[in-house]
Amino acid sequence: MSVNRTTGGFSLIEMILFIVVVGISMAGIIPLYNTVLSNLHVISDSMQAEYLALEMAETLRAAYAKGAGFVNVTEANFPSQTGIDVGGTLRFDRTVVIEGMIPGQLPNPCTGQEYNGEAYKCVTVTVSETGSGTVLFREHMVHSDLLN
Repeated sequence: MSVNRTTGGFSLIEMILFIVVVGISMAGIIPLYNTVLSNLHVISDSMQAEYLALEMAETLRAAYAKGAGFVNVTEANFPSQTGIDVGGTLRFDRTVVIEGMIPGQLPNPCTGQEYNGEAYKCVTVTVSETGSGTVLFREHMVHSDLLN
């Protein structure tokens, strides 16, 4: 008596081997996935710090565009802010520092190199983590028409 056997499908041994291979692969991938998920907040905090610094830089540029030049751009008019909460895992401090770049003085605040042209001022916006003081982002702007 002959038995008709179809040639389609997988055998039980092939299925077991597939499950073992996939299981071993997942065992290597899952720790990597967990590492990525646990460090996602670090990227988020960096992006929020960058946003806060660039927001203030744009505010300073807008003050210039209003026609007043940089007369009103002083550290007194843009005081330090502490404990800024943007809904992330950290709170941020944001400071505006205005330094003179005197020709021949080394190092200049923005470039760190000697400059022999006209006097410039360097505006630095720094965002750091509240409490630790760790600088997360710094934006430099150099302007020749910042008035004293």
